[in-house]
Amino acid sequence: MAVFPLGDGTFALGIALPFGSMPAKILIALAQAARNLGAAEIRPAPPRALLFPGLAADACRMLQKIAAELGFVTDPTDPRLSISACPGLPACASGRIATRDIAADLAASAPDLLDGSFTLHVSGCAKGCAHPGAAALTLAGSGDGTALVVNGTAGSPPAAIVPHDEARHGLRRIASLMRRARRRQETAAACLARLGTAEIATAFAQAAFAQE
Repeated sequence: MAVFPLGDGTFALGIALPFGSMPAKILIALAQAARNLGAAEIRPAPPRALLFPGLAADACRMLQKIAAELGFVTDPTDPRLSISACPGLPACASGRIATRDIAADLAASAPDLLDGSFTLHVSGCAKGCAHPGAAALTLAGSGDGTALVVNGTAGSPPAAIVPHDEARHGLRRIASLMRRARRRQETAAACLARLGTAEIATAFAQAAFAQE
């Protein structure tokens, strides 16, 4: 996500993995590109990132461009950095929803909601492996549908539940609600806190009955 100067005159490039992982073939493509540009090693770095040290400045810029084209996070303002999402369906047997698809959809359709002021947690089930602690907003798959939890964990009592195929639309309605209610220079987290659980849950649940 950034280029760092090193003491020997070279540079290190940091990039992040969206939601903490990428398919093996994409990682291989990035590694091959890095090697072709002079990288001799790749180091894991927090949070959910990779560090490529020992590169020339031009090589960093080129590798950053390649990484972005491959789908990695190269911009520190990327809305995907505000989302914790487990593998979900179809990767996890416990998953009830396609967490990564839902997360990517919201990052693309409502980046203004994900301004870095809070974490959106998308969990395939009530275990909440990707984000065990409380989050301002959590979606969790269940046998009854997709649950919305406000200021809780994936296992907390839900504020609303919608059919699985309505979850994305429900999140978009929350984003629309926030756009209408948000005050000047107010963070998304502050706006959500001011709106309160009931209003957020109402917007989310309306997804089951209305099209935006």
